[in-house]
Amino acid sequence: MNEGARQNAILGVGFVLIYQTAVVAAVQTAPVLAPFAALGLGLDADLIGLFTAIIFAMALVSSTGTAGVVARWGSFRGASASLVVVALGALALALAQGPVLVLLGAVLIGVGYGPVNPIGSRLLNKIAVGRHRNLVFSFKQSSVAIGGAAAGFILPVIVLVSGWRMAALATMALALAVAALSPLVGKRLGQDGLAGVSIRFKLPFAPARDVLADPMQRGLAIGVFAFSMAQFGFMSVYIAMIWRESNLPPEGAAAMLSLTMTASICGRLYWGWRADRGRPRHVLSWLAWSGAALLLLLLFLGPSWPWAAIALVSVGLGFGPMGWSGVLLAEVARAGEARGGPGGVLTATAGSMVFAYLGGLFGPALLSISVLLSGSYTPGIVCLAVAFAVCAVVVVRGTETSGKETNP
Repeated sequence: MNEGARQNAILGVGFVLIYQTAVVAAVQTAPVLAPFAALGLGLDADLIGLFTAIIFAMALVSSTGTAGVVARWGSFRGASASLVVVALGALALALAQGPVLVLLGAVLIGVGYGPVNPIGSRLLNKIAVGRHRNLVFSFKQSSVAIGGAAAGFILPVIVLVSGWRMAALATMALALAVAALSPLVGKRLGQDGLAGVSIRFKLPFAPARDVLADPMQRGLAIGVFAFSMAQFGFMSVYIAMIWRESNLPPEGAAAMLSLTMTASICGRLYWGWRADRGRPRHVLSWLAWSGAALLLLLLFLGPSWPWAAIALVSVGLGFGPMGWSGVLLAEVARAGEARGGPGGVLTATAGSMVFAYLGGLFGPALLSISVLLSGSYTPGIVCLAVAFAVCAVVVVRGTETSGKETNP
């Protein structure tokens, strides 16, 4: 790779990282601010999982529904559009006086969130070649952790200084700033829009059926669903759960989520590097088993737990099961390319994102409904642990079905 190509690769990865970070920070705005804002809005903080479920329901529809628009406009124009929609969602949250604008904010953020992973994977698949593919995708997926960690650390500080509405406006400003940067990066790297591509709205069912029809991708889809259920479920309710079950104040609970997300940055990079050494599906299976064990440990969370114990479990969750996405999305891209060439990457990623958004819909909703019906998060946590155990078996069996496991 010559120097110019190397600089373009760094710029491309960097842009994808900050693009996804800005969107994830907006997604995490309401979960982080829930303990601060719920009382003033007349809402229950434990309902925050339902808010996140709405985001992912809309993302599920927009990820495939806008695929033609993104393909015609190109990745950078598509990124700008999605960031502007996300910014409008954050603005709706900042102006909310009750549930109506809160719901509108969830809808808009979900619509803007839908195209994020297909756009990112499309850009990175041209850059991430050779034996470092898993590491590059893991670095890109660190944006989820960076966005979550930044929201957990920075937004409570803004709340203490200026109030929770100003914190929501800060995420809006970040999204707009990255949207303004996108055309400049696109000018340097070149637009990748495809003239003549149909922009007709498409429902997500066809891409999902295509993924399930391929034995190499079927186990990966189940893995995406299970990991997404756990990750987005806990990113949405972890602060409210710790605040409810322990003696930590809202600021301390937000710091625990930030610890989880910070640890997951290291985890994503480590597991990406480890998967590049061989047997990536076995790496994913191990992460799923560790997730099941750590979730079951959380069943014992209570007021007697010292903050250090909560911090230790938070770090374990971050470094272990929350480090899944780069390895898994790299496997999805590889399986898609094996089946349909370069165009198969976008199709496979979009199809797998259906299961990611379904997981993001069911996981948070499951945990909030669990506490509303039973007064405890325990039933929801047990369901997520079982999903992890199933995932651990199915992902490796997918290797056997395909006949071999990729050994980069």
